[in-house]
Amino acid sequence: MSIQILVVDDSITTRKLVSATLQAEGYEVLTASSGEQALKALEEATPDLLILDVVMPDMDGYELCKRLRRNESTAHLPILMLTSLTELDEKLKAFDVGADDFLPKPFDPAELRAHVKVLLRRTLARQVEAEKNVHGKIIAIHSLRGGTGCSSMAVNLAAALQELWRKPVALVDLSLLNGQAAIMLNLSIRNSWADLKDIPLNQVDFALLDRVLLMHDSGLRVLAAPPSPADAEMITEDLVRHVLSLLSEQFTYVVIDLPHDFRDTTLAALDTAHLILLMMAPELVSVRAASTCLTVYEKLDYPSDIVYPVLNWTFERRGLPRKDIEQALKQNIRLVLPFIKDDMVTALTLGKPPVLYNAESPIAALFEDIAFFLSRDEDKENLPEDKSAALCRVMERIEARRNKRRRVTFGA
Repeated sequence: MSIQILVVDDSITTRKLVSATLQAEGYEVLTASSGEQALKALEEATPDLLILDVVMPDMDGYELCKRLRRNESTAHLPILMLTSLTELDEKLKAFDVGADDFLPKPFDPAELRAHVKVLLRRTLARQVEAEKNVHGKIIAIHSLRGGTGCSSMAVNLAAALQELWRKPVALVDLSLLNGQAAIMLNLSIRNSWADLKDIPLNQVDFALLDRVLLMHDSGLRVLAAPPSPADAEMITEDLVRHVLSLLSEQFTYVVIDLPHDFRDTTLAALDTAHLILLMMAPELVSVRAASTCLTVYEKLDYPSDIVYPVLNWTFERRGLPRKDIEQALKQNIRLVLPFIKDDMVTALTLGKPPVLYNAESPIAALFEDIAFFLSRDEDKENLPEDKSAALCRVMERIEARRNKRRRVTFGA
């Protein structure tokens, strides 16, 4: 579904210039030549952005903007004002009446495109943040370097969350070209993202999505990557945002296994995440890739406190020291996965994550503890009376660590 922009200007030349510039970027453009026409157009549909000229006959842009801000249905509509007036007072007046941004005429098309993109992204960020406050917790697993354990982390974390809380958990495989999440759970890929690619976005609801999600014996639901790489290119950024929004309304936790890139679908998922686990191994290329990720996250204005660097010892010895990695990244490592060869190889070979099939193993205990650490505060603060076996094990380990600290503190 394309982004719709309404352009309001009494100058046909300006309307044509703005329309051509934005249509070339893939936006759907509607036009109005006066404030009255704009109000009528807004009664029929609400666009994603309004571009408004200040100087117009009958009703100027200031008056139109004030009316829109008084109307509940258009009060939050992003507005970019255009004007040939260059006085500072005119710019300040635009902001006083509720405009979000201001662009003086004449302008370069590239400048217009930049203002539109920034304003749309800012608006989307506000919408995503509002959704985050009422929906399930979304945890994205990411790295630019392959072989750092993203899929293993995603599968075991999702399974551990399911076992801990016995609440709805969804695992989303966004490694669209070669995702392995379903295989790692020994699931037959009867349905996948490919089943959604040809369906109009406004027809993709949770009832449809529920039929596409695979069901694991544990209760974990899985949205699998397409079996054919050719289908991967048909999965759009808008579809990803829409699907994740639907999932977060129905699931307490949504865990996303991301590809090693920053393509549009990856960014769509990262934008929605409450928490990003940045995976790395203790080797130079991996640490450099992690540094690149941190730089991009910062440019995208992701809060630093939602990014958790995770050090995964994917080989047995001679890795870079943790303190050197932290110094290079200027970030503390939040989680460390030790080198555990046999359990993980067996799990990958048989499609049996240790969290589900070897619950007493050290690696299963580790993932259970990590899942508890990353859980929602409301879940950790309001433990159920009827605790799951996994949650009982976690609480026993927490108590054992507390007792050990007490003995150390008091010299027992």
